[in-house]
Amino acid sequence: MIPTRITAHGCEVPRTLRDRAEAQAARWPRFDPAVMDAAIVFRQEGHDCTVEAIVSRRRRQAAVARGQGRNFRTALDELNDHMGRILRRDRTRRKDFRHS
Repeated sequence: MIPTRITAHGCEVPRTLRDRAEAQAARWPRFDPAVMDAAIVFRQEGHDCTVEAIVSRRRRQAAVARGQGRNFRTALDELNDHMGRILRRDRTRRKDFRHS
């Protein structure tokens, strides 16, 4: 399990949603073993909910992804999809570079 910091700006995030965010972040190292820690920020602006993640990786630039939706659960799922794609793509690029 990677260390995960969860922050809420201008909103209250229920414990179940925080647990869901931590569980999703715990799965990110399987896409890229270089993942060291994650910071997840929940924001609510009007009716839009935004969840942003910054993932630190060893010897790599941090990966940043964002999800938006009408509620935090939708935004969190979108964030998880984006982060998974980013981490898989970067790892695939590194593996292809080493093998060529």
